[in-house]
Amino acid sequence: MRANLDGFQMYYEDVGKGAPVIFIHGWGGDSREWKLVIPELAKEIRCIAVDLRGHGQSDKPNEPYTQSLFARDLISLLNYLGIDRAYFCGASMGGYVAQKVVLTYPQRVRGLILVGASPYIPEQTVKVSGKWAETLLGKGLEAFVEAQVKDVFHPAFARRHKETIDIFRESKRVPPSEVSGLINKGMQIEPIDFRKSLREIKAPTLIIHGRDDQIVPVEYAEHMHKQIPNSQLAVLPLCGHLPVMERPTYFADLLLYFIEKTEKKAGRRK
Repeated sequence: MRANLDGFQMYYEDVGKGAPVIFIHGWGGDSREWKLVIPELAKEIRCIAVDLRGHGQSDKPNEPYTQSLFARDLISLLNYLGIDRAYFCGASMGGYVAQKVVLTYPQRVRGLILVGASPYIPEQTVKVSGKWAETLLGKGLEAFVEAQVKDVFHPAFARRHKETIDIFRESKRVPPSEVSGLINKGMQIEPIDFRKSLREIKAPTLIIHGRDDQIVPVEYAEHMHKQIPNSQLAVLPLCGHLPVMERPTYFADLLLYFIEKTEKKAGRRK
């Protein structure tokens, strides 16, 4: 489905009933990142997976993409769908967007789920993404995608789960150079750094991280857990940067349990 948000067309998928959860993908990805978990999650909650501005099947206007702009798009989508408050679940770069939403629009957030996320861009992320960019320029799109596969997934998982790896590959088939440039321009205008604001997050927060994440080391998740007052941390062993794809069943269990407990504590019924 596509929502017309003041002239900007955002693609989204909306399935299930219950507490609404906005699922936000990572840099250069799209809503397919959640493909393995949504069928199970939709049995208990309302799953709204989006393609951010410049990604997937959403419009791709030629302008800097700041985190404020991404966040505003998501709030506009809530308004479009008639949803007062929702959970926001962001993976990787989607975690930056989710943090921007909760800090800018706290009244619209029931809870926060951060997956493979960080409050700012780690040096390791810069190093790895720089290597990917060099691979894209020097060897082309196929080599770029394979370099991502190697760094994103734990090797013990990658060797036996070809179907999952193929889903990831398909979500990366669009050359990322244009959207990457627009995101980089957005970061020049609005640098990403929420370290001084983490204690301001009042929403119940679940942090899920792979212990062997090679893109965002696990210590960043541990730091967020220490700083966000009402937070829980789940570290998954033998898991890389995308727990939602490597550990979909466990991920679904964690998310649904977190939402159930949060809704119960808030006195809300399913």
